[in-house]
Amino acid sequence: MRVAAVLSLLAVLADTPVTIPAQMRLKDGTVYELKQPPFLKNGRFIFTTHDGKVLSLAEIEVDEIMLQPPATPDRALNAHDSHQLGAIARERRRSKGSYTLLAPAPTPRPRKGKGP
Repeated sequence: MRVAAVLSLLAVLADTPVTIPAQMRLKDGTVYELKQPPFLKNGRFIFTTHDGKVLSLAEIEVDEIMLQPPATPDRALNAHDSHQLGAIARERRRSKGSYTLLAPAPTPRPRKGKGP
């Protein structure tokens, strides 16, 4: 479930004082723009909207929580600079509307003793 994967990221972000805007989509299609990521307490998400309203919803009602990427500077990225390849890949993903929250699962290693 997407919500479970985001919970671990939100736990890490709870210790940081920086506010990151987020977006919460409910199962009925309602979308809330949030000032900062919600926190989970007793099975309910508690959050503040951009309007300043404090709301809480049951965890089962939430379909997806997306963190909004920080604003990027308007500088051109150089595709020939190997240090900027990660930023170029992120920009291409963001232009398609996809954002990476968690790292992919590592490739499993072959086990010893299972030869032909």
